Amino acid sequence: MQLQAFAKINLDLWVLGRREDGYHEVQTILQTIDWADEIQIEPSDHFEFIEHGIEAGEDNLVVRTVRGFEKLAGQLVLARIELFKHIPSGAGLGGGSADAAVTMLGLQRLYNSEIADPAVAQFLGGLGSDIPFFLHGGRALGTGRGNEITTMEDETDYALLVIVPPIAITTSEAYSWLTVPDKSNTIKRFCGQQVSGSGEAQSGNDFESVVFPRHPLLSEIKNELLRAGARSAALSGTGSAIFGVFSNAEEAARAVPRVASLGEVKLTRPLSRPEYLRRIWGVAKW
Repeated sequence: MQLQAFAKINLDLWVLGRREDGYHEVQTILQTIDWADEIQIEPSDHFEFIEHGIEAGEDNLVVRTVRGFEKLAGQLVLARIELFKHIPSGAGLGGGSADAAVTMLGLQRLYNSEIADPAVAQFLGGLGSDIPFFLHGGRALGTGRGNEITTMEDETDYALLVIVPPIAITTSEAYSWLTVPDKSNTIKRFCGQQVSGSGEAQSGNDFESVVFPRHPLLSEIKNELLRAGARSAALSGTGSAIFGVFSNAEEAARAVPRVASLGEVKLTRPLSRPEYLRRIWGVAKW
């Protein structure tokens, strides 16, 4: 079984305050994009996990997902799982979260498991706030800790240019810098910022106010994307990836030389929910 675990960007991200459980209340619009890690799963007489390029241990999200599946399904996983990383880590693109969600989906299919969807979502949400989103893909609203997912109508008629500079920012680090501003961020206000049919939100990310002063290169990348013709540009998640929204792939491609020296550059596009769910499966051999 060869699977694809696609990245995401946050088209919008607001932090509303600290919750009683110690996490933060957020409202964000998530969008899957055409940039993927590859996961290969094949039956074996024992469990083995290999992550190419990075040393993997029991704390890896894929391994933790395997252990959680075993408890939920009452099924010992006897399989060799290989993870080929293409999505940069520490960039706010959700690569590790996507790997976990897609591994869970693959194991369910491999073992013909019938774990109830709420149980799967609850377990994955405990591993990482954005992991449940990758059970759906497409465009979705994330509330609560970001783990409460409401699917939205897909808008895919635009192109994206994603730049990942040589900067890694952990989520916990970014939250430690953030002081929630005293402003109204109601769900009505938030959703009202969507521009119907435009393929974009009125991009805003509360983390830019604390991440950009510490990493000025990120602000420079955002401004360069806007000067290169992007309709909007923003930090994804807690960073360090910056994305620009362009009207079409040709316009995005013309901007590549202007930002090529600023980091790893990916010309990509949004994935609708049906395309995302179809392409997860790559090639399956039974």
